[in-house]
Amino acid sequence: MANANVAIQLLEVDDNIGQLRTTLAAAQKHGARIVVGPLTRTLVNALGDGRVVAPLPVLTLNLPESDIAVAPESLAFGLAVEAESRQMVRLALRDLPAPATSTTPRFLILTGESPLARRMSTAFRDALREQSERVTQIDVRVGYAFLQTLTEQLATLKIDAVFCALDARETAFVRPRLPRDLPLYATSQVNLGGAESALLAPDLDGVKFVDMPWLIEPEHAAVMVYPRSDVALSGELQRLYALGIDSYRVMLEWLAGRREFELDGVTGRLRVDRSRSPRVERWPTLAVFRSGRIERLEQTQ
Repeated sequence: MANANVAIQLLEVDDNIGQLRTTLAAAQKHGARIVVGPLTRTLVNALGDGRVVAPLPVLTLNLPESDIAVAPESLAFGLAVEAESRQMVRLALRDLPAPATSTTPRFLILTGESPLARRMSTAFRDALREQSERVTQIDVRVGYAFLQTLTEQLATLKIDAVFCALDARETAFVRPRLPRDLPLYATSQVNLGGAESALLAPDLDGVKFVDMPWLIEPEHAAVMVYPRSDVALSGELQRLYALGIDSYRVMLEWLAGRREFELDGVTGRLRVDRSRSPRVERWPTLAVFRSGRIERLEQTQ
């Protein structure tokens, strides 16, 4: 990868559809073979649904809500929490097979207040309903009064597991009120990365989640070969840094004419099969908070 003969030009674009069209046209005029980006959901959705037609191949850095208009010579890559949510549902259903008969919802979704939490919650719910599972949802409000209400609500429910559509602090807030032996599933949003994650880890004991090897397995051979930033980065900025590494690798494979390939990436195991989908499939690392630490878990596809 380091020896790839690729010249890179940086073109800045605001979260504006008209500016995206202008920037793509400029990239084509300058002789670019491919555009890597944009990053924001607004612009990626505009490419995905056809409001913006790219005049050259594009590798987006987010996943569109619809990919119906993604051109055959383009790909969509990203770290969407919806994909992680669906992966955690598949894991839970593998761990907890459905009983022969069930008349009440056996899964609970705890949903935070942010738009991102709502997206996770919707993905959890939709993935469960696709498997004919009924769910109960409780909206989380950080405060002592809510904890009292949560305790009372849990006493009336018979649930097999909880899906946490929450961030790390919200999950740590509700964790003490949930039975210790109750399976808990979450996304990478519960892992802040670095020292802050270590501080919260004891309060997240037993929570299973998925996150990228860049954060979970820093000593993995596929991760160690890439340099780290010289400055300390937050968990979210580390994820974007890692996304940059993998998007560059995917771009090189794509420019080489490969339409079906796999990569052991720093964001997860990646697979491209353009005959099946324009999306770069990503399998992040499964992990659990245990005894104040993050432990990697084995998983089968």
